[in-house]
Amino acid sequence: MQMDNEPAPAGETPIFGNVLLRYAEEFHLGFRLLFAFLLALHGAQKAFLLWGFPADHPLGLRVDIAGWVEFIAAILIASGVFTRLGAGALVVQMVVAYFDVHYGNGLWPHIYPAEGGFGAHGGEVAILYFAIAGIIGILGSRKYGIERLIFKRELL
Repeated sequence: MQMDNEPAPAGETPIFGNVLLRYAEEFHLGFRLLFAFLLALHGAQKAFLLWGFPADHPLGLRVDIAGWVEFIAAILIASGVFTRLGAGALVVQMVVAYFDVHYGNGLWPHIYPAEGGFGAHGGEVAILYFAIAGIIGILGSRKYGIERLIFKRELL
């Protein structure tokens, strides 16, 4: 089995050769930063009532807490400080978000319910964020993270 940036054994050349493997750490950093940026926007909208998010939303404190969890998790994931902790908190929050808000729209996340509102989609964003946070939680910040820069390892 091939590890990190080792070239593939003879006869087992990956489909793109070793070109992409050589930059796996940089791809992971880009993936982490893009996800954290989108997550920060998603959380900031709820936490700071931005971009048309109403102050009198029917989900009350649950949405406020969700916004802050998303925003703080985005900062942790982007910076590479307690990356796994931020990703883990987000995994839990996405499970709660899916079953608390979106599951009532039906089993299939791609079906758009007729009534609209906060849970107007079937939860595909919550499912995707759950999966991506899970991947980041397993991999951590890898090579590019503030924790690794300072302590030479990830603390969590």
